[in-house]
Amino acid sequence: MRQTLLTEFRQVYRSVKNGSYHYHSKEVAPRIWKLYDNAQIHEVPEVIQLVARVVDTAHHRAGSSRSSWNAYPKNVLAKLILTQQYDGRCNRVSTGLIQLFRERLGIPSVHAGLSYKTLERAYSDPNVLAILNEAFFLTQHPVQYSEERFAIDGTCFPTSIKANWESAKKRFLKKPEGRRVFEKTVLACGTTFKIIAGFALASTPYANESPYLKPILKQIAQLYRHVRLVTADPAFLSRENCTYIAKLGAKARIMPKGNVSLKAKGFKAWRDMLIEFTHDTEKWLRDYHTRSIAETVSSTMKRTNPTPLRKKLIIRRAVEILARICIYNLRQLNYLKYTRNITPNFSKL
Repeated sequence: MRQTLLTEFRQVYRSVKNGSYHYHSKEVAPRIWKLYDNAQIHEVPEVIQLVARVVDTAHHRAGSSRSSWNAYPKNVLAKLILTQQYDGRCNRVSTGLIQLFRERLGIPSVHAGLSYKTLERAYSDPNVLAILNEAFFLTQHPVQYSEERFAIDGTCFPTSIKANWESAKKRFLKKPEGRRVFEKTVLACGTTFKIIAGFALASTPYANESPYLKPILKQIAQLYRHVRLVTADPAFLSRENCTYIAKLGAKARIMPKGNVSLKAKGFKAWRDMLIEFTHDTEKWLRDYHTRSIAETVSSTMKRTNPTPLRKKLIIRRAVEILARICIYNLRQLNYLKYTRNITPNFSKL
């Protein structure tokens, strides 16, 4: 019986991998492009206003009013960091943004003479980091009771304009370079609203992604009411990961490999997932293919801000990535406002 099931699994797996499996494609949902037009027309002023609102709310929840590193209020520094990552310019040019967007950001004129070195040091200010962390959690409030399906994937942000992860990753992973050309981040996003719900910065650009699944899902489980589905590519395949997903009350959809065993070895969720792949393949694949949304999110982040990471210190690079994720979520919330009628509300629900 077990051998028969294994043979059946491998036959199905081969047909899926070589493209011979008869898969009924899902109908393309209609889009009202006028709504997307309106979202793009209003994007810049409304995203800047969302930056002001989310930082002010995060600042109120995070604590003290001034930075421990300088005389500037830490909410002013957090607003400027997010605005810089939205605009994508260097420190010297970005300090001028405080004059351009001062009114929309809610920054008093007394802070308009901020130095570029102050902005640079703000990336390693622990109080500013506390605000940005809180802002990241706040960007998920508008959808945290509606999103139930999540996709997880790893990506790398370049540190040089000459580097591109998609074209370089095969060579790079085979022979890692001495210089840190990429910073790896594992992202999890909701597949319904495409909001980044959790992330982790990998220790090295070629680190194994699988160990990061548990801490990311733990964070998501604390923020979202229900977790019904988790999808991931084979890099996250393990019995432990399948079992942890099942403990959250969710279905695991991690693409198996051809040489896997159906033996549970004490992890029932592993065997259940493979049996469902074998006996209900089309539904399994329909769930699994929502994983591509995580790749879409990563691609969108890089296309809307194609500049490489500018910071040299690791802690500052980490804050730079966090700020880019916050900006992506705020930008996506602006689109959801026009396309899904979701109000960007940052108050605690």
